[in-house]
Amino acid sequence: MKSKSKKSIHVLIACGGTGGHLFPGIAVGEVLSARGHEVTLLISEKKIDSIAASGHKDLHFEKMPFLAMPKPWSPKMIGFLAGLWKGMAQCRKIIRDKDVSVVLGMGGFTSFAPLYAGKKEKCHTLIHESNAIPGKANKLNARYASTVLCGLEACKEFFPQHTDVRVVGTPVRSAMRTASKEDPYEFFKLDKTKKTLLIMGGSQGARGVNRVVGMTLEQFEKMGIQVLHIAGPTDYEEVRDVYAKNPLLPQHVAAFCHRMDLAYRVADLAIARSGASSMSELAYFGVPSLLIPYPSAADDHQTRNAEVFSKEGAARLLTEKELNADVLADAVRDILMNPKKADEMKRAANKMAVRNAAEKIAELIVKEG
Repeated sequence: MKSKSKKSIHVLIACGGTGGHLFPGIAVGEVLSARGHEVTLLISEKKIDSIAASGHKDLHFEKMPFLAMPKPWSPKMIGFLAGLWKGMAQCRKIIRDKDVSVVLGMGGFTSFAPLYAGKKEKCHTLIHESNAIPGKANKLNARYASTVLCGLEACKEFFPQHTDVRVVGTPVRSAMRTASKEDPYEFFKLDKTKKTLLIMGGSQGARGVNRVVGMTLEQFEKMGIQVLHIAGPTDYEEVRDVYAKNPLLPQHVAAFCHRMDLAYRVADLAIARSGASSMSELAYFGVPSLLIPYPSAADDHQTRNAEVFSKEGAARLLTEKELNADVLADAVRDILMNPKKADEMKRAANKMAVRNAAEKIAELIVKEG
């Protein structure tokens, strides 16, 4: 049952397009809804948005015709501008019909139309940037935001002209934060006595990582560890077949993992991309990590994210360019076979976590609403 606040407001949260925008937006929406406020979450027409929305029946989602901004002279620009114009009109209608008082944009061009509409309709507007370097979209979105929220301290310097910039952390979805009595080892059919290496690619893909891991399995087996590998749908069959050739290595290979809370609980070390959401979850669970930035990420922001964690001792940064089986095996061995180092990295990761980020953002929203 929702706890009714003294003053209930309606909040519009634009969070579609990628998991890095979507899940933190949902996390804030859940807190606001639980406190008795009305929330509408704007998502794109991408499949990932629909899947995420289907798991949150208690929240209200609306799909919008949002597209990523193409290059200026691209033929796709006409469709982009048409969708943008339609989206702004729809957003203004939603704001008026629902008496929205606050608009929160979680990043990307999906946030532009709602923020612009919110500004025109005299709403308080906020943006959230989870990465160490803001993308082009949020640099533009900041012009229409009353308040800029940053997930990392390093991001603040990129908004020098803005009068209200706050570091609040990146919200972790509630499904992650809910304590579970399930045994993660039993869930994944793994051995409690062995060190567990978690490998995950993130929404941007990790084909290069998956292939190097495949060449390193024999060395993992010799270390006496076990592997939990979330391969992604594109590479799953190829990855599964490679693991099948190494049957003596204890393993659990999957295309998706709907229980990442259990995956993080079982992990002694993670190999991961350095997207902001994945990193906030690694920090929340105190998992040491080998971070391999996605080389095609906009403005190389994943490298900067990884540098922040590396500097604090929570992770080691490896570039995909330098990656091979021996480099990866040495890095894994250096941490998993060194309990003191692993423990130091675990403590450093925990220090990076902002456990109440969703609550902090919700409180700011209510205060301004």
